Amino acid sequence: MSRSSLVLVSLVLLASAGCGGEEEPPTEGELEAGSSAVDGTGFIDVVDGDEVELVPGAQGGFHVWINVRVHGAAGALYVERDARRVSDGALVLRGLPQPVDVPTQAMDDWWESPSAGPAFMCPSPLGIQVFDEEIEYTVRLVDDAEQVLAEDHIVLLPRCPAGDQHDFCLEICSG
Repeated sequence: MSRSSLVLVSLVLLASAGCGGEEEPPTEGELEAGSSAVDGTGFIDVVDGDEVELVPGAQGGFHVWINVRVHGAAGALYVERDARRVSDGALVLRGLPQPVDVPTQAMDDWWESPSAGPAFMCPSPLGIQVFDEEIEYTVRLVDDAEQVLAEDHIVLLPRCPAGDQHDFCLEICSG
C-alpha cells in the first residue's frame, strides 16, 4: 500500500471514530410528552416554556402531571420520567417506571393515555428550588427488557398554585 493510501485510510478511520459523540438509543416508536387537567385526566399538548401548575398531592407534596401520546409501539410497556433544572442540570426527579398498557391501535395512529403520571417535584432536594425555574422533563417508553422504544424531552415552568396552598408550596418547593 502506498504512503498516500495509508494516509487516506488513516484519515477515514479518524473521521469515523470522531464523529457523532454518543449514539442515540434505538427507537421503535414515537412518544410525545404532554400534561393533563389538574385532576390528572386527559392529554394536553405543551411546548417548551409553557407554565404548569404544581398540584398538591395526597401526601402533602406537589407534583406536575406528565402524560404521554404514543405511536408505533404497543403492549405492556413502562413510562420512565426524570427531570433536571435547566439552569444548572441539577437532578430534581428520577421516577420509578410506571406501567402503561398501550393498545395495538397505537401501531397505526397516535394513542393518548387517559391518565397522567405524577412527576413529584417537592418537597424538593436540599438547595434545589423548582418553582419559577425551567425544568426539563425526559420521558421514555421502555419494554420489559428496559429497551428504550421512544423518548421525548419537554421544558416546563412549574408555578405554585394560587390560593391557600401558595405559601406552603413556596416553602417546600424552594429547597
